[in-house]
Amino acid sequence: MRTGPERAPRPADTPAPSPPAGAAGTTIRIGSWSAPVVRGGQDAVDACRAAVQWTGPPLGTENGYELRTAVLVGHDYCGFGQFASLPVGTLVTIRTPRATHTYRVYATYLTPGRGAPAHGLYWGDLTLQSCVGPDTGFSYLTRL
Repeated sequence: MRTGPERAPRPADTPAPSPPAGAAGTTIRIGSWSAPVVRGGQDAVDACRAAVQWTGPPLGTENGYELRTAVLVGHDYCGFGQFASLPVGTLVTIRTPRATHTYRVYATYLTPGRGAPAHGLYWGDLTLQSCVGPDTGFSYLTRL
């Protein structure tokens, strides 16, 4: 994930965009923080409107044991910095139009460089990825 044009960084606790009223899409929730989730590529990440499912199977059908990892990404300056370093044990909920899925963080990893290549760094049922400072961080989750 590249960093895109230089922008003034926002604090890590900046709220992410909220879905429009009545939206029936997918939402990620970490504690009291939540954001919409869309499937897309770099353009969707750079738009800063939602967490982006970068790759992987539909949420709720992933299986880390079969290397079917869903990956959600977002820029830290768009309010997604917590993706990079959630404490082990943190619960994350994803609500889709069909079901609600709960995940638990089991590990995190920090690699040098923003937008570092992520080949071989997607693990578990769900990986959350964001830049943090000058580096790229990953939180690894298993579905409960």
